[in-house]
Amino acid sequence: MKRFFIAVGVVLCSAPIFASQSRLAANAFPIPVPQYLAQAISDASAKYHVDPNLVAAMAFRESRFDANAVSRRGAQGIMQLMPRTAAALGVHNAFDARDNVFGGTKYLKSLLDRFAGNIDLTLAAYNAGPELVAKVGAGATQEAIDYVAAVKSFYQNALGAS
Repeated sequence: MKRFFIAVGVVLCSAPIFASQSRLAANAFPIPVPQYLAQAISDASAKYHVDPNLVAAMAFRESRFDANAVSRRGAQGIMQLMPRTAAALGVHNAFDARDNVFGGTKYLKSLLDRFAGNIDLTLAAYNAGPELVAKVGAGATQEAIDYVAAVKSFYQNALGAS
């Protein structure tokens, strides 16, 4: 009986992530999602069957919706893709917002699949790397812990507004 309830809980918690019919709550973030970026997020989310609000929450946390952002480690663009990751995902120009969002969403979908829809593991893996997270869990690094908390906060706010 206990296993049944746990399995049901996972499905219910994971359902919005894969909901391709979700609408982007563009004004639910600390900075509204710019229209051109909202369209790219909506399109990528529909293609990869990921909630656009999760993609937007990550984009806000990663770059504050700045297509020209570069991290101190060299991650680039809206979704802060590392150059090797971007190349592996087929991203030709990491500073092209649409290309970057499609690449980041494709990567996010692959992590959601790998971690069976577990949002904490997926977000931690996006931040700290999937191999490390697979070995040690969502608390792989303090940065990953903080990242997961921030993205989930933005995401929950957007879900409440949509």
